[in-house]
This record gives sequence, C-alpha cells and structure tokens, in this order.
Amino acid sequence: MVWGIMDKVREDVRTVSYERYFEVFDYDGLRMVPIVTLNDTQVQAMSYSPTTYEYGDTNVIATNHKYEFEVEHFWGRGFCHLVMPGDFALTVPDDTHLLVQGASLASAWRVSRGAQWYWLSIYVNYDYYDTLGVWDNIEVRLDTLVHDTAIIVPPERIFPPFVGQVIEGDYSITIWSGYGPPVEPGDLGNVRGNAVGFVNAINEPPSKYFYVGGARARRTAPDARSERERFKAILRGRLPEH
Repeated sequence: MVWGIMDKVREDVRTVSYERYFEVFDYDGLRMVPIVTLNDTQVQAMSYSPTTYEYGDTNVIATNHKYEFEVEHFWGRGFCHLVMPGDFALTVPDDTHLLVQGASLASAWRVSRGAQWYWLSIYVNYDYYDTLGVWDNIEVRLDTLVHDTAIIVPPERIFPPFVGQVIEGDYSITIWSGYGPPVEPGDLGNVRGNAVGFVNAINEPPSKYFYVGGARARRTAPDARSERERFKAILRGRLPEH
C-alpha cells in the first residue's frame, strides 16, 4: 500500500515551504527495498522498518505542473498521475473583519488552477453569557469538502439559541486546494497497477485569523501548523491500520 503527499505551504507572502513525502508499506513485511520516483527522478528513503519505508525531501514543487509518481516493489509497479494546483488566496473576509453575534460567516477564495477540490477548516471559540446570564465558553469546528470558491455558514451554526450575549472570542480559516482523491466516504485510491493507495498534491495559502464579538487577549484558535497536521491525519486515515 502507498500513501503520499506533495505539499506547498505559504505561511505568509515571503515564506514558502515544500514537502514531498511517501510511505510504502506491507503489513506482511516488505520483500525488497521499494524504489520511488517522481518524473523518473528517484526520491530518497528517509527511514524504514520491516514493514514500512518512508521517502521524502523538501525540494521545490512547481505549481501547475504534472508529476508522474511510480513505486517499484517485489510484486511489481504502482503508479499515479498528479498535478500541483496553482497558488491562490483567501479573499473574504477582509483582514479587518469582526464577526458579530447573529451574523453569517462568509468565506471566499480565488480559483486554484488545476485543483479538483478544496478542503476548508473553520474554528470558532468565544466566551458568552447564556440566556440566563451565566458565563460559558463555546467551541465550533467546521471541516468541509468544497467544489466551489465560496461558502456561507448560517448564524445559527455559530451562535446557537442559548447564546444570550457574546463577550469576546476568535476564529481562524484555513483552506487547501487538492488534486487526487478527496476526503469523503467511498472515495477510491488513485494508485494503479500492482499497488493501491492515495497520493495527493496540496497547496495551502496563508490562513486567516479574526475576532468574534471583540478583541481577545489570548489566541485560542489553532495555528496553521497544527491545522495542517490535523488535515494530513485525515488524509492518512483513509488507509487501514495494521
């Protein structure tokens, strides 16, 4: 089985990082050292065990570019075709946005050329007084697969009826454009030949951070790095564990 990801991340306008990472594994034990190539160039192994080899590097990954992935192993050859989606950016809300009680949460982004889908993660956390005047805190998380370039979350999803008055809070929006199998029930792997598995090309623009109700002294919304690792775990979770 194979799992892999080609990842371009823009933390901000000036900071860009890349990762090419692939796992080749056989829970009954690998009978030879697999050979992994991208566009006929070998990817070096990073670590190994009797059942798993990991390959990867941080070489630059060109956007809007085709990649041919191939793995050669004891039982034959597996392969798949990938395209790294183009750069894009979140455009809505603007940087000065403040989410107020009773408002919808709208988000929009530019088209990522070559993307087959988008994965959007929204995290909201705020303090409030309930309808009886008792203080409490609420956390709302929305993960969703989107094929459009905009989404509107209705206010009742963010502000349930028991919320009497919002005090202060924050929220973050993180988005990825993807090529390869999306994350949804019944999706099929894209590795063909004598192998099975999932390999994706992912492009991530800078995430955005906002306040809810009023400015908050301490950030509670997760940073982009932790959201990225959670997203990768979702992608990796499509394969069975031993």
